[in-house]
Amino acid sequence: MTESCRPTVVLVGAGHAHLHIANQAADYASVGARLVLIDPGAFWYSGMATGLLGGRYAPEDDQIEPGKLIRRRGGEFIQDRVDAINTSTRTLSLASGKTIHYDWLSLNVGSEVDISGLEPPSDGPRVWPVKPIPPLYELRASLEQAIRDSGEMPPVVVIGGGATGSELTANLAGLARRNGAEPQVTLISSSERLLPDAPVGASRALTRAIASFGIKLHLQTRARRITEAGVELESGEEIPCKHVLAAVGLQAKSLTRSLGLAAGPAGLHVNSYMQSLDDPRVFAAGDCADFAPRDLPKLGVFGVKAAGIIHHNLLASLRGKSLKHYKPQRVWLAILNLGDGRGLLLWWKVWWLGRLSDWLKDRIDRRFMAQYKHT
Repeated sequence: MTESCRPTVVLVGAGHAHLHIANQAADYASVGARLVLIDPGAFWYSGMATGLLGGRYAPEDDQIEPGKLIRRRGGEFIQDRVDAINTSTRTLSLASGKTIHYDWLSLNVGSEVDISGLEPPSDGPRVWPVKPIPPLYELRASLEQAIRDSGEMPPVVVIGGGATGSELTANLAGLARRNGAEPQVTLISSSERLLPDAPVGASRALTRAIASFGIKLHLQTRARRITEAGVELESGEEIPCKHVLAAVGLQAKSLTRSLGLAAGPAGLHVNSYMQSLDDPRVFAAGDCADFAPRDLPKLGVFGVKAAGIIHHNLLASLRGKSLKHYKPQRVWLAILNLGDGRGLLLWWKVWWLGRLSDWLKDRIDRRFMAQYKHT
């Protein structure tokens, strides 16, 4: 079968789900199909991102080269960015100017932070969205350099008191301690407590831990705007800072809303087969997918669990076989790294704050990375 006659499955984005599929690339060759992964660069693992910011992990600990992974398994890799998708002609327009044809398509491009309303003046503090991950290392390097130069940590404001904002805040304090400086961090949250969806006891324990790090908390308030000197709250109070870390306004990347298929801020609307509601040849997983059967939180665990279903359904589509339904779990494990050797484990109504939780999180994260680095 010539190259042009072989059916082509294109994976856009090297996210959690597509790493799994790329690792099974030989399965596509066995049915006479091409598997092509398109991504601008390295995969950065979100599970280790807070530890990367906090100085626990080096950049190489948090990265996987998706091109090496898929090529080892007999697939193809294109290092490029997809700028547009035409589902009528089944073509992708790349930033390089190339056009790629697909027969089946899967999206795993993740999410981004909408920082509209948080734009700083030209001479104001720098605003850092929590995604993508590489700028978090840039922020770490900037803070470390400032501490080396002055002996003090430049003040940082974190906006968002959910799991991500709380974990990043704790790790900023850990970064300061690792470099011999006092933390200069303020956390702003519109909720009445941190982790509003967690058990009250877990929320209180986290609040005590964060307060013990010397972090200032402003709850039940919002950031009104970024000023030349810092962040202005709804009350009019101004918090001076040099950096703002935005952990709010998470939404699916705009690419998923530009296909002409049913989609919204939460992503491409998909059915229980992880297919677009409008186009059975388009699949999606992770933060860029909005699971129509029920609401799912934007957590990596769901992208990981959906990976096997999409892999099966892509192969079944190629073979003309029956598809499988994705049945997300109702209970899942979450562990926050607190940057001081402790973690906060959450599982349904059970929680535990301590060193065992941190050890378990580190073990899970390293095992996830190892399965793709050393296969």
